[in-house]
Amino acid sequence: MTEITANYDETWKEAISIYFESFLKFFYPNIHQQINWKKPPISLEKELKQITASAQTEKRHADKLFKVWLLNDQEVWLLIHIEVQSQYDKKFPLRMFIYNYRTFDLYHKPVISLAILGDETKSWRPNSYQYGMGNSQVKMEFSIVKLLDYSWEELTKSDNIFAKVVMAHLKTKATYKNFPERKEWKWQLVRSLYEEGLTKFDIINLGKFIDKMMSLPPSLQEKFKQQVNEFEQEKKMPFLSTIEEMALER
Repeated sequence: MTEITANYDETWKEAISIYFESFLKFFYPNIHQQINWKKPPISLEKELKQITASAQTEKRHADKLFKVWLLNDQEVWLLIHIEVQSQYDKKFPLRMFIYNYRTFDLYHKPVISLAILGDETKSWRPNSYQYGMGNSQVKMEFSIVKLLDYSWEELTKSDNIFAKVVMAHLKTKATYKNFPERKEWKWQLVRSLYEEGLTKFDIINLGKFIDKMMSLPPSLQEKFKQQVNEFEQEKKMPFLSTIEEMALER
């Protein structure tokens, strides 16, 4: 089993789908404050598929597109493009540019491109794509968040759901050659869900996110499940006993 088996993309996409407002509040608070949350955002999965199908490039991976409304209640079709990048990719800026302009080209709506960089290269911080020469230039800039910038203390103090997602991501990266250590971190993160008084809904969802992202070899996964089951019996909180179902889903 190698580090590549860690399920980053699917976990992030699912977490963003369920906790979109928390996502923006945690990573992009300035954008969060400008949105009218009384009007539910609309996920644009069909539009995203059309954008990717019409882009004349090799297969790309974009994450989520949402339509939101601003605080003035003016109905503006604002597309928010979110990209979670789990490893260094020199073509990443080009990919961000392609999906931005294809979205505008197809729908003629303003596009905000956001990127979550989850790689291990501290100096890699792409935030623009540019081409041209002389006075004829095209440049696109996009907002980035670097997961390595978060301190562990900062994450443990946060009450936002995505602090746990970031913690799971960072520890999965840090333990790609040490699965016993990954199991211990996985158990600590899952146990903290109960100890911090989260709702049953959030415990189940975050437990699933952590379990899916922090992949383990079968023997260690079995030990992890035993720890969860014993803890739940002790606390009389059978929230994650369906972890067998989680494994089947994966």
